[in-house]
Amino acid sequence: MFLIGLWTFLLGLIFVYLQVLIMPALSIFGVTPLILLPWLIYMVWNRDPGIALPVAFLIGLAYDTLNPSTFGLHALIFSILAILINVLRIPFEQDSIVAKLIAIGCSNLVHSLLSLLGLGIAWGFEPKLYRLSFGAFFYNLIFSLAIFALMQGISRLRLVVVHE
Repeated sequence: MFLIGLWTFLLGLIFVYLQVLIMPALSIFGVTPLILLPWLIYMVWNRDPGIALPVAFLIGLAYDTLNPSTFGLHALIFSILAILINVLRIPFEQDSIVAKLIAIGCSNLVHSLLSLLGLGIAWGFEPKLYRLSFGAFFYNLIFSLAIFALMQGISRLRLVVVHE
């Protein structure tokens, strides 16, 4: 169990580095996609909640260290999203595509609304903030669907060694 938690945390750190180093290059109209959302959905969907919630909080804190003015906001949002995704996952089968799509849509919506609230309280609710939040929601939704599908495909790959 410890090794699974460690592996999940290290994979989360890799995604934080991808977010910091690669995702700004994919920015459109000032909106940078958040690759940590599909990672969070995948992690919560496939891991034990006892591992997923602390790792989500720690990765949120690691991501928040990049922007000290909103320190703790992503840790809080990721913790709330981990609980939400876990609750959405319970009534469905493990491989239910509809449940995964609902989880992706709900988590992107909740992330956008909580980010809008947190950033609005910190810097004021200006029209530019609303435009960026609206654009970020749709961009992250499309990006999350693509990355989550890619992660699901990679996780189902199997390596078979045949000795001839």
